[in-house]
Amino acid sequence: AAAVPAAAVPAAAVPAAVAVPAKQCNRDHSKVLTTDDVLCRVPKGELAFVTLANQAYGEMAVNWALLLLPMLERLGHGDRAVIAGMDQSGVDLFLKHRLPTVTTASFGGIAWNSDHKGSMDGFRWKNGAFRAYGVTKAEVVLWLLRAGRDVSISDVDVAWIAPPYALLRSVPDADVLSGTDCLNVPYDADRSPRKSNVRNCGHQSGSTWSAWFNTGVMFFRARPAAVDMMEEWRDTMAEIKGEAQVDDQLSFNQLVGTVGASGRHAPKFRRFYPLKPASEDGRVVYDGNGSRRIHAIPVSQVCSAHVFHVQQSAEPRGCLVLHLTFVEGWPKNPAKYWRLREAGMLPVRPEPFDQRYLSFTPPQPGPTPPERHEPAPARAGNGWTVVAALQWSPRLKAHLELVDRHIAALRNAIGIARALGRQLVMPRMACLCERAESPAALLPGCTLEGASTPVPHVCPLESVYDVARVERIWQKGYLQLRPWTFLNSSIHKPPAGALPFTPADTTAVRWLAEAPPHGRPPPQGPRQVWLEKGLSAEQLLQAVSAAGASDARVMHLESAEGVFGGFESAAESKLFKEAISGDLLGGWSATWCCTSWNKPAGTFKFKRPVPLPSGVEARGPRTVVDLPDKRECYWQSSPCEL
Repeated sequence: AAAVPAAAVPAAAVPAAVAVPAKQCNRDHSKVLTTDDVLCRVPKGELAFVTLANQAYGEMAVNWALLLLPMLERLGHGDRAVIAGMDQSGVDLFLKHRLPTVTTASFGGIAWNSDHKGSMDGFRWKNGAFRAYGVTKAEVVLWLLRAGRDVSISDVDVAWIAPPYALLRSVPDADVLSGTDCLNVPYDADRSPRKSNVRNCGHQSGSTWSAWFNTGVMFFRARPAAVDMMEEWRDTMAEIKGEAQVDDQLSFNQLVGTVGASGRHAPKFRRFYPLKPASEDGRVVYDGNGSRRIHAIPVSQVCSAHVFHVQQSAEPRGCLVLHLTFVEGWPKNPAKYWRLREAGMLPVRPEPFDQRYLSFTPPQPGPTPPERHEPAPARAGNGWTVVAALQWSPRLKAHLELVDRHIAALRNAIGIARALGRQLVMPRMACLCERAESPAALLPGCTLEGASTPVPHVCPLESVYDVARVERIWQKGYLQLRPWTFLNSSIHKPPAGALPFTPADTTAVRWLAEAPPHGRPPPQGPRQVWLEKGLSAEQLLQAVSAAGASDARVMHLESAEGVFGGFESAAESKLFKEAISGDLLGGWSATWCCTSWNKPAGTFKFKRPVPLPSGVEARGPRTVVDLPDKRECYWQSSPCEL
């Protein structure tokens, strides 16, 4: 079986026993495998799992393997996955982790060991190089198909949750299976014949519009039709020269016929719609060529980050994989890593269970406002002014006010966690409005066009903060932040020797509305502490110690609004202000976009909390006002309040 570093994988993911194939193949993962080694390990007619990666995405590829390999090993299929390394530094990293690795040196497409450094996104945003990577990917898949192996090809930003074998058995007629960009789970679940009226979800027979495939998770059966499609896809990408903005995914959709194209693919668009059934149940359809059969995998099985995190609150439900699409931020990797942490799917960076933690109850939304106020405002250029959007969308207005409170509460919790020497468990932020660069795709209802987003929903961290900046809070050693799911043992299973979190581990911190009468101590009880509001960091530390709660594994604040007075120490106060102003709220962090394609004029700035004093002025108890009365406008030439 594949050797996986035990310390990097939760104990629950390691099988008790692994079936060893009778045929003895090379399982030395300290060296690069040959193509013959891989074919030996994957029996003919069986499914090979592959991803491609260079050093820029090396850690994410390691994570891909650390999730997939234990799952396959439990089925006796641990030999059937491999990473195709695209540069020497990436290969070295994979071998260091003792992961099954081949190189792409003998395949066409992007040159082996190409230097695309200078960005943590590598060559992702270099159109010609990324398309050449697509050619390499096609060549790897073709090698396996021609050798009689079925192929699962998935991007490195994929987290495997469950085996796909039942999915494959359910659509035996499909030559190719692919994920999609559909965001409407109920609509997508119904594949009965009908015209489509939901964006990116038109994959049922009879659909006349908006079938779109996402090529991040695909399956190919070792059949002539699949080989034919893959050869055509490879040739299409190879023929495009220069920096034309056509990537592997767009070229695949053009050859299938889901979108219009010029040249040889032009007739396919006309032939593809309306979609024609290629199976009795209509769940498999013909592509625009008329001879190749393709199945659009339901979004409840190949789950985007939007479906998984926003719509399902980080619950796997029926997801076979989590594909980290629909993740905002620049660069995207920090936000994707945070999403994996929230999902409990980042074994390459395991969370610790041996520290002391602080959690808190975040502000909660009130009754959900209506979608809109009538009449709709007139458009102003490519969208609406921020004031017009506020008048039109009561949900947007309520969202801004709610997130203002979220930010203030988090600022206070960061200060209290620092004061008490605890790691902070981030809150489960409920939000009332998504964000998008396209105002027409979002307003006035505040959910992405076509998405089955609940209102309220769990707000992704990058919807409010610049995650690349937030990372600095722990990278600089100021404070460790844990995902909001951290205390949920069904998501974050403790490693061997560590205990899961239970209610008995938590001491609740409750706040006295006013200081108690002179001489009467705050009432204390089992696993609860009563504290006065507005205490300084130093006073909080003394009060928690006096209450005998310093050693509690978890301290939970019933609220973090209006409760923190600041740091008396000038040095600590300076560090706190730097962490909040520079890391948490710096740059474009704590903004909402967009009411207009004129992004600066269509952006809101969430309220910045009122600065906290230092020295003796930080001492309490006292009343603390967290937020200013007025909102500072992002674009100073435009008003931003009603």
